[in-house]
Amino acid sequence: MSLASPKITCLFFTDPSLPSFLATPAGRALAGDLLVECAPHPALGYVLNLETPSNYPGVAGLLGGIDVGTLAHPTDALPAPILLAAGAPVSMLAVRSALTCLLRPDERLRAITLLVPLGEARALGAALAVADRFAIAWDVAAFPHEELLAFAGWLAAEKLLTRENFAGLHPYAATPSAAHTQRLAPLLAPLNARLLSVA
Repeated sequence: MSLASPKITCLFFTDPSLPSFLATPAGRALAGDLLVECAPHPALGYVLNLETPSNYPGVAGLLGGIDVGTLAHPTDALPAPILLAAGAPVSMLAVRSALTCLLRPDERLRAITLLVPLGEARALGAALAVADRFAIAWDVAAFPHEELLAFAGWLAAEKLLTRENFAGLHPYAATPSAAHTQRLAPLLAPLNARLLSVA
């Protein structure tokens, strides 16, 4: 019996505080068996206190045949091991090309989650079509950056989202109180509904 390709989730995120979202029930449900930071420079490693040596290739290492198990870092701070961004600047062409390597059947991996900073979504472009579903994690405590508007425009133009593949807008707050998050969730619910209606 042949193995199936892993199911891939693309989780767009607004802030390096993302590990705090992934530790929640909603975040764990999106995490799968492997997390992959899709960026030319590391960001999440700083939050996780995981060192990325300058010769660490990130997901681009898959192009040269490095085993995913060798590249992945397990940590108690995340629900699955993470393949961090490369320790030195890497071409986004290499990152885009490496995403197709994640489709190779692997008995260790039934589900993989791509962690894509909003600012890198355009550079990854159509390569993200490898994903079976998409979601957005938004740290509502962080001040919004202009890349949020650029991302919204790009997302509308790419037409990646559909009703069937959109797994939701997930507001979270890494620093404020739970009460703050509870107040914001209903305020953002109409935006989530609008995203679903456009998709």
